[in-house]
Amino acid sequence: MATVTIGFSPREQFSLAAESLQRIFDYTSIPFNLIVVDCNTPKVYWQQIEQVLKGRSNVKIIHANDYLMPNQSKNLVIQEAKDDFVCFIENDVLVEDDWLSHLIAACEEHPADVAIPRIIEGPPGETKVHWDPGLGQVQPVQTTNGVKWEILPPTGDLQLDRGCDRRTIELSGEAHCQLYRRSVFDKVAPFDQDIIYLDWIDSSLALYNAKIPVVFEPKSVIHFWHPYPPHLDELDYFWRRWDLQQAANEIDRIQKKWNLVRVTTDLDFVMERNRIGQLHAIAEELKALISPQESFILVDEDILNGNEIIKGFQTIPFTEHNGQYWGQPADDETAIREFNRLYQTGASAIVFLWHTFWWLDYYVEFYDYLSQKFPCVLRNDCVIIFDLRS
Repeated sequence: MATVTIGFSPREQFSLAAESLQRIFDYTSIPFNLIVVDCNTPKVYWQQIEQVLKGRSNVKIIHANDYLMPNQSKNLVIQEAKDDFVCFIENDVLVEDDWLSHLIAACEEHPADVAIPRIIEGPPGETKVHWDPGLGQVQPVQTTNGVKWEILPPTGDLQLDRGCDRRTIELSGEAHCQLYRRSVFDKVAPFDQDIIYLDWIDSSLALYNAKIPVVFEPKSVIHFWHPYPPHLDELDYFWRRWDLQQAANEIDRIQKKWNLVRVTTDLDFVMERNRIGQLHAIAEELKALISPQESFILVDEDILNGNEIIKGFQTIPFTEHNGQYWGQPADDETAIREFNRLYQTGASAIVFLWHTFWWLDYYVEFYDYLSQKFPCVLRNDCVIIFDLRS
């Protein structure tokens, strides 16, 4: 029977780690060894992890005093793992029943040297398949600078992967959870530690270049979940993971390293993570402008519904019906009418989060109406606020 080591390491936060580990023990039906990478984990989360690991004999812990990025952690796991397979899994992943058994079976029966599961966005109960929409196949292209690689998007409806059969894929895709034969690292170099943002693209191309067969196994199901915002004691690590300058440098580095026509991603995701990291600061700005006794209209397309950031505020979703978000306005006239209805209830401000900045370009008359009647008291990359009290 094949043996397997699970390498468990941080991705961008720590607060979900104990739950993630507990599910590994609860939903893995075959024997395994576990290597946990602790890289300056905040004390409260490490204590939670220790409770999950207490009394378990199949666990090895690698301690580091400084923060490690995902590829650094994975390379430490490779150095310690002695089993036939190594499964890299990040600490914001929640596994489902027999996830690991299905991955090993796929490698042995297909056969393949790397197996990836079906990844679902969000906590258990969600069903949306998570996949990089730009990472599907590779083809050589003749350019004025010689032959280069072009990455093409996947074909077909990826949401249909819920019921499909296992299949060989050219690019291994997202790095949240992947099973490798240990012998793969006799053929390819360990993970590139200078790559942080684009780690999944780099590892996919490394496997493709070495002609390592990769199988997608939809029977193996895991959930990738990054509840936000990160807690205050996670922000230092979070900012290190999503450094904008580092990410910008990587786009150029990856293109040159793999001789690509172009890189299939940009900085939008990193910029989004940066804005999410600023939500605590946004909450403080709101507190300085709006008292707890005052209500305000929140234009965020229901993104922050139930989120701790708006806890304690009296928010009115826009548009609103029976206290719930009612969707985007049909047109400018509808937006103005609905705004005036809510304004008459005594709302002190209207707040646009960055998800809805496009509204101000699309609903031009609505934006002009607000600008002419009310002062804009705060405007930055994350939030725009009009004061309705004057």
